[in-house]
Amino acid sequence: MSIMIWKIDASTINSLNFYQTDFDSITKRLPTGLYTTFRTFAQHTKVIGLSAHMARLYEPAKDQRVAIVRTQHELRRILAQLLSSMGIYEARLRIVLDTTSEPGTLYVMMQPFQMLPEKPYHDGVNVVLSANSREEPKLKKTQFISASANERKHIRGDVFEVLLTRRGRVLEGVTSNFFYVREDSLGTAGRGVLQGVTRGAVLALAREANIQVRNWALPCDSISSVAEAFLTSSSRGIVPIARIENQNIGSVGTITRKLMEMYNQQLYSFAESIV
Repeated sequence: MSIMIWKIDASTINSLNFYQTDFDSITKRLPTGLYTTFRTFAQHTKVIGLSAHMARLYEPAKDQRVAIVRTQHELRRILAQLLSSMGIYEARLRIVLDTTSEPGTLYVMMQPFQMLPEKPYHDGVNVVLSANSREEPKLKKTQFISASANERKHIRGDVFEVLLTRRGRVLEGVTSNFFYVREDSLGTAGRGVLQGVTRGAVLALAREANIQVRNWALPCDSISSVAEAFLTSSSRGIVPIARIENQNIGSVGTITRKLMEMYNQQLYSFAESIV
């Protein structure tokens, strides 16, 4: 099934036709603005951290005095209706808020959700470094998709993700947040990164498990001292890292495995009903 996309204004919901096969290509053809991406659970009735995903659009819009054409309550109902009309088990969605051309207009993309195979979760993935980083990490701007186009080209084959760096420190992934374990402490950049929804869930789980957390970006020259590392994202959950550049991290470690188990066991406690 191809990607479905709708334009939502104050009074209508219109289906649009695009021939691109991925969210990023479609997003680059839309007016610039803000966006958020997530997946559904419970037969497309729930989303983990949906309120936080909505806040990524509505809070900055308020600060920029952009009047969004639908309230959050209305948008939730629209999402539920569109999901029901798709006739699929679970979906991946992206919502784009136009802040430039027709400020306040919304675009919704949907496609059937495809789970990662078990291998990345069992064996870990390979990631590489980039000197690029977000200009405004607190805002999930569509411009970043174009600005990180070179990094995204490298995400293929054996490379699962590209980690962004600044001033010699690892901040986050192009499409994920980054965590590492060193000296039995869990570390992640506290500033200069997008505050991901799954990132917040993992930090809450770490506190619950009495795992010490350090809000400290990992120096690139200290990668060899890392015992464990993993990525987090709304669509993929927690994905262990086996290798960073030419440095082997090794098998999935104790803390990573513990957090993965807790996350999978408590998925539905983080999930909100769409309506």
